[in-house]
Amino acid sequence: MKFSLLIIAVLSATLCNAQDCTPQSLIQKNGSWKESPKGSEGGTAAELVKEKKIVAAMHAMIKTKYSPMGVQANFHGAYNRPYSNMPANSYYYNIMPLNFYCNGTTVKVADETSSYFQLGVNMFEAEIYDTAQGDRLLMECFNVMPDIPIKKDGYWYFGEIDANLGFGMTGKSSMWLITYDDKLPYAYVTRKEFLEKRIKAITAMQEMAAGGYKDALKNIDIEKSFKEKEFKNDPAKMEQYMKKEYGVQKTKYEKLLAENQKTYAPAFAAIETQLTMPAAELEQPAIVKIDPKSTFNYLFTTDDDPFGKVLIKPNPGYFNKKLPRSVPQFFCVYVRANHKEPIAAKFYTDIIKAVDFNLLKNMLGK
Repeated sequence: MKFSLLIIAVLSATLCNAQDCTPQSLIQKNGSWKESPKGSEGGTAAELVKEKKIVAAMHAMIKTKYSPMGVQANFHGAYNRPYSNMPANSYYYNIMPLNFYCNGTTVKVADETSSYFQLGVNMFEAEIYDTAQGDRLLMECFNVMPDIPIKKDGYWYFGEIDANLGFGMTGKSSMWLITYDDKLPYAYVTRKEFLEKRIKAITAMQEMAAGGYKDALKNIDIEKSFKEKEFKNDPAKMEQYMKKEYGVQKTKYEKLLAENQKTYAPAFAAIETQLTMPAAELEQPAIVKIDPKSTFNYLFTTDDDPFGKVLIKPNPGYFNKKLPRSVPQFFCVYVRANHKEPIAAKFYTDIIKAVDFNLLKNMLGK
């Protein structure tokens, strides 16, 4: 009888486990923490000791208020190598929550995820420590970011936006900056600055386009000097050369050079017109998008324009250069997840609640 009861109990437990493992029940299942392999480690040994203490403090802060549910919360810290143009080292703490899923009656852990959480120290998604380089220098002329944050509850909030999760999926993401005294670690570019820089960029493009034509004209004249020596005693051949070769080639490249100037003339004219805006408008932050009617020009737009790019530049005055490089001078909080998937959506909501913004603010400069 006892044996029969034991079999019934075992069968009942198996059935309960089978019933428990459903997509709906997984979200209520206690998750776990798992430390991932070490990330990159840059900086000096002394700096790493300090930075690892900061990362450990951030992990302790999150664990105080966040308990994984339906996920294995993989976490680790990473420490970027120092760069000469940065007054402080950058490093971060992150969590990649791997969802639980049902494999028959067994709970399994997914191998990958599009959900992500990061607490970045002295690091930001846009380039804020250097000026624009490469193609960017000839386009918007300055580094860019998609949105201007708003001041909310004492911190800079970038709002919730659509996020590309890969494989054609979209989700939601949010980002905050925690900074000194309501300041920002970057500066906005004014419309006037942009227009003046744009003139230089278009001039550079015009000169690059004209370079080949100018070189061709120089080579034509060099060839002419050789022909003058070659045909020194044969005026007829020299006349024929000047008419059929030199004259034709020179006319061709002078025409191309003139056409090149005409190509860029409307771009310069458009910028000169924009520069006649009232001074107050020219001092506004530059948010730009490509002018669909022009090859080279941009239009000014507003922050709610999905095609607008906010122009930024370094703000070296923000940083206290007397502090050790390992000291946090600003924090960037970032989270993304598939808001339509229940476990990911719960992670997104719960992890934000676990961030103690006041604690992080008190860690600045220390």
